[in-house]
Amino acid sequence: MKKILRNDDTRIFQEKMVSVEEKLSDIERQNYLIKLQKEFAFAGAVIPSEIVIEGRRLYLKKFVFEMSKKRGSLTSEEISKIDEAISIARKKRKEIVDRLTREDLTAGQAKELYENALGINRAIDTLYMATEPKTSVDEEIKKAKIEEGRRWLNMIRKIYSREEKRKRD
Repeated sequence: MKKILRNDDTRIFQEKMVSVEEKLSDIERQNYLIKLQKEFAFAGAVIPSEIVIEGRRLYLKKFVFEMSKKRGSLTSEEISKIDEAISIARKKRKEIVDRLTREDLTAGQAKELYENALGINRAIDTLYMATEPKTSVDEEIKKAKIEEGRRWLNMIRKIYSREEKRKRD
């Protein structure tokens, strides 16, 4: 069923839309902060191309891409660079969360900060994953086959145990 909007309905709808220039309400602020704490909230977020903290510039997107390509074959020097980048990214994320918590922001500014924080979270997660060994496709297939075999065996055991129980009864 299609609802046709009258002029006064449209006006009400437009009044409820949040303007980018409006001040951020306390409820919206809390919503952003809660969303940032959720696990995997960063899925699909865009990693910022660069971040600057304490006068240090890190080309985050490029660095994350390069390190994730080398996953499993990183040198100790690259691992230490990753640790340093994670430290810088965490500081920047903390700075953003502090700004979201304390500063008087517009809705647009808050949304931009929130999206940057999500992107930084994604970068941190990807950098952590880069230090773990890379599994090959063959290993993944082998693990999947073993797990599938276990499920089949368990199902067959359940079926036969039920039949044996019926025979005894």
